[in-house]
Amino acid sequence: MTTNLPGYKQEMQMAIHPEFRKYLPLEEWFRQLPASAMQIELTFDQVEQILGSPLPASATRLKTWWTNVYPKIQSHRTAWLNNGWKVVEFDQEARWVRPVRS
Repeated sequence: MTTNLPGYKQEMQMAIHPEFRKYLPLEEWFRQLPASAMQIELTFDQVEQILGSPLPASATRLKTWWTNVYPKIQSHRTAWLNNGWKVVEFDQEARWVRPVRS
């Protein structure tokens, strides 16, 4: 099956790269949000609960971890970007992130 839907090919690539499998639960979580949800706030603990594993240290140290730039390879960012969300605000010290539907 061939499709030109944004994110379709990326989703398939993500599924075959073991190092990025850990972000599939987060991608599924974003996919299942109701259309009426326009903004959410998640603590890092909630993200870790969705993932079933801890966030990497870079999530609390590097501001680039939460950017909305499509990566050249599959990454954690595709979990929200592939589902029409973008991160508009985050606080690494207080450990929360606020995505909005784009």
